[in-house]
Amino acid sequence: MNSDSNMPNAKMLDMLHFDDQGLMPAVVQDWRNGTVLMLGFMNQDAVGHTLQTGYVHFWSRKRKTLWKKGETSGNFLQVKRLFVDCDYDTLLVKAEPVGPTCHTGSRSCFFSKIVDDEILSKPESEEANGTIFDSLYEMVLKRKQDPQADSYVASLLKGGDDRVLKKVTEEAGEVLLAVKNHNKEEIVYEVADLLFHTIVTLGHCGIPVAEIQQELGRRFGQSGLKSKLES
Repeated sequence: MNSDSNMPNAKMLDMLHFDDQGLMPAVVQDWRNGTVLMLGFMNQDAVGHTLQTGYVHFWSRKRKTLWKKGETSGNFLQVKRLFVDCDYDTLLVKAEPVGPTCHTGSRSCFFSKIVDDEILSKPESEEANGTIFDSLYEMVLKRKQDPQADSYVASLLKGGDDRVLKKVTEEAGEVLLAVKNHNKEEIVYEVADLLFHTIVTLGHCGIPVAEIQQELGRRFGQSGLKSKLES
């Protein structure tokens, strides 16, 4: 993002296609795991301020004014990347949320599930959020809380540290062998197994996948051997 002293390129802003009211929708995602946090509307000023400050700004259709997300609550959205669709009429904002995004206190505004002809609102629900890793973690927690006799995950968790860690060690070894064999399909299969059993380990320890994503996000772009991650 540009610094406060640099105004966005006017020519670039003119390339965006706003509707008859001078607005375009802006979808905001958590840059670490892809969770859709909210949908807002931006006019040219909102886009400009978002680019200039590095914080998401919207145009309030109700109050007819520019506003910075979090200016009252303190729950800001720090911009990491900004994209526009192929028609140049919809924005995708990759952002790091500071606190919950929704005014209800939920991480995302999308927590109401449509089932048949009903709308089920559960502010604490994470069903619409995150990636397959988050969904797998939720499954592990369910097996932990309500173990079934025929559940593989439940049997691992029942075995405690030794059983859980033994599988991680075994799967790590399988990855090493697959890489040495230079077999792409085998590598994909074994890495998937390792990731799955790592998520089981996180569930066993009660550490959400989100905390791993946050740590990776903290390291991202840092140079040097200590961070282990570079952009």
